Amino acid sequence: MEEKKSNPEGIELRSEKVRNIIGDRPSLLLRWGTAIIALLFALIIGVVLMLPYPYGSGESIFRHIFS
Repeated sequence: MEEKKSNPEGIELRSEKVRNIIGDRPSLLLRWGTAIIALLFALIIGVVLMLPYPYGSGESIFRHIFS
């Protein structure tokens, strides 16, 4: 395991404000907002992949890419 280095001068590397910000968990609204945005992004990509490929014979973009 890595040992913590002692600070002989007693200098704090981070201020109390920075430690408070780092130590706080994101609020519930921020966490759910991030999850919803990621879900919407995945849904948009999924819908786009199901669209018909314009230069194919009616195949989807997904089928065109992965076949």
